[in-house]
Amino acid sequence: MLENKKFKSKKQSVSEKSREIIVLFFALAFFFSTYVFVLPTKSGIFGRAFSSVILSMFGTASYFISLLFLRYFIMQIKQSVNYGKKLCFIWSVVFIVSTAVLFEAIHFMFMPKVSGGWIGGRLYVFLKELFGTWLCFGIVTLIFFFSIVRILECSSISYIYDFLRKLRKDKVQNTRQRNETKLILKQEFSSKISKYGFLRPNIISGHEKEECKKSNNFVQMIPDHEKVNIRIFNYRLPPIDLLSIDSTTNFDVNKNDFFERAGLLRKTLADFGINAEVKDIIPGPVVTRYDLILAPGIRIQALSNIIDNISLVMRTASIRVVPVPEKAAVGIEVPNPSSVNVGLRGILGNSAFKNSKSLVTLALGKTTDGLGYVANLASMPHLLIAGVTGSGKSIGIHSIILSILYKARPDEVKFMLIDPKRVELSIYKNIPHIFNPCTYAINADVITNPKEAAKALKKLVVIMEERYTKFAKQMVRNIEEYNNKIANIGGEKEFYIIVIVDEFADLILMAQKEIEDSIQRLSQMARAVGIHLVLATQRPSVNVITGIIKANFPARLSFQTTSKIDSRVILDMLGAECLIGRGDMLFLPPGEAKPIRLQGAYVSLKEVERIISFINDQKFPRIYEPIITEVEEKDSFCKNEEDKGEKDLILALKLISERRRVSQDLLKANFGGSAKATNILSILEIKGFITKPEGTNKWQIDYYKIENYLKDKMGNN
Repeated sequence: MLENKKFKSKKQSVSEKSREIIVLFFALAFFFSTYVFVLPTKSGIFGRAFSSVILSMFGTASYFISLLFLRYFIMQIKQSVNYGKKLCFIWSVVFIVSTAVLFEAIHFMFMPKVSGGWIGGRLYVFLKELFGTWLCFGIVTLIFFFSIVRILECSSISYIYDFLRKLRKDKVQNTRQRNETKLILKQEFSSKISKYGFLRPNIISGHEKEECKKSNNFVQMIPDHEKVNIRIFNYRLPPIDLLSIDSTTNFDVNKNDFFERAGLLRKTLADFGINAEVKDIIPGPVVTRYDLILAPGIRIQALSNIIDNISLVMRTASIRVVPVPEKAAVGIEVPNPSSVNVGLRGILGNSAFKNSKSLVTLALGKTTDGLGYVANLASMPHLLIAGVTGSGKSIGIHSIILSILYKARPDEVKFMLIDPKRVELSIYKNIPHIFNPCTYAINADVITNPKEAAKALKKLVVIMEERYTKFAKQMVRNIEEYNNKIANIGGEKEFYIIVIVDEFADLILMAQKEIEDSIQRLSQMARAVGIHLVLATQRPSVNVITGIIKANFPARLSFQTTSKIDSRVILDMLGAECLIGRGDMLFLPPGEAKPIRLQGAYVSLKEVERIISFINDQKFPRIYEPIITEVEEKDSFCKNEEDKGEKDLILALKLISERRRVSQDLLKANFGGSAKATNILSILEIKGFITKPEGTNKWQIDYYKIENYLKDKMGNN
């Protein structure tokens, strides 16, 4: 066996050597024959003789002899075992020779100093005679670069082939995708044609929009403040299990009903000459919005003019027309035949509420497409609420209070509750979050007397000024910066104060001047020190909500109103009169041009009692005595001012009784200033000591009343 293998290997090596000789022979034969036929005059005696003999025998066909030698050369190369190595050697020789020829061509064409040697000179003359000057230069350059590629083992042909194949593959794939897309769109178009003969709209549910927001990394609707560090108390926030399960989680969308109502809506508009297509349907728990694409030339006002007719055909109490700029469409909000109650639990369990770090995050309700909507009271910074009786205004206030109770501890947020009706907010009187600046923490209660409310608001202004002084000493701008800075030095943090007035109109009726002044100052300046106002009224008239109040309350929340005038007063636009009540509301955030329609969360009395019971069972102490002390100091200062004013009045009455006349000059000469004299003169007129009959410019003095007043004061003293 070993001998046979050795014999075979020896025989194989002999055959390889003979093949190499044959390869070399055919290579030389190819080159010699080509050279002789192209340059017979420069090929010597033997070359000229060979050329003449072959040409006389075969004629012009003699030139194919060189191609036959080339073919046999290639065949022998391919049969060689070491084909790769031989080919690499051959390309190396081709590289050297082509370089020499290229240099010789450059010598004759561009640079005389460059030379290609004997081989380059002979081959250049041969190729120049064969192809011409410029074609010869191009062919030699191409062979030169191709030999470099082969030496570096780079398959340029495969690269070109792969590139062309990839282009063709992409073109075929794109064509296939376009055809598939056209087929899908055609199938969808045919499947969307309903029995009414129109294009079936898309139904966009709230869950789909929520997934879309997550996939697009949608930014939260509320700006968050950094949650301040707090002292460690044994206090637990209420669990969400205390609230009833939200029935909107099981809200079922019947697509056929929506398609039928969309067809009815389209037909109704067509009857009035309005051509429109229903693009999308956004179903909600109470209201469904149908987005219409109007035909060119149709104005939105044309829809507004036939609202009552559309309501009659759709068998609803009222509808609302709203532009949808992001879709270039017009939305028609139609109440559902059967509504679903929106629970507070579903909104508090929303990721937007859970991820909010603000202590005063409000769970307002759900949008028309069923998504929970939360807002930050700190960024509003005050909220104005209006709505008729039964529209859901009081339940909305409960939702605001409970949403803060689910976020903040009693030492972080306090509630100053003012309830002139004495029926809605009294349930919160025992919680540790309650606050009243007129009394100590242990005695704090819900304020029901308008006079006490006016006094409490005045003292709240004092607290605001004290906090500004305190913040200025620490060189901070707002309550968040102060609490963060004071936490590092171990000081006492400040808490938020949320003032909630359930019926602002009754409060204004009893003590308008005092309350308006305090509300104006608080709304203008109290934001930075953590004091926020929530005013609610069922009578949004210009006498109650004045221009000064509206200017400082950019955030508005309107439930159903009785007239378009009330809607303009609260929202500065129409729309609230079209709401259907029972929690249906329009929320106008600060800086927004158009309000957002929401369905307010319903909170039952039992749910409120369960949460309050959970909070009270923890027996968290009420603590804000340091502020009360400061307030009392300010109150004593105010009391001294009142005593001083009373003394000035007695001195003025004595002066009038002695001089038997009164004038501003007389009071100015005795009290040292025209402003003070004018003030005393006004007090005398208000109290009825002096009067000025109409048409005269002379004061009449009631000496009898002055004498009785002085006797009474002297007797008491």
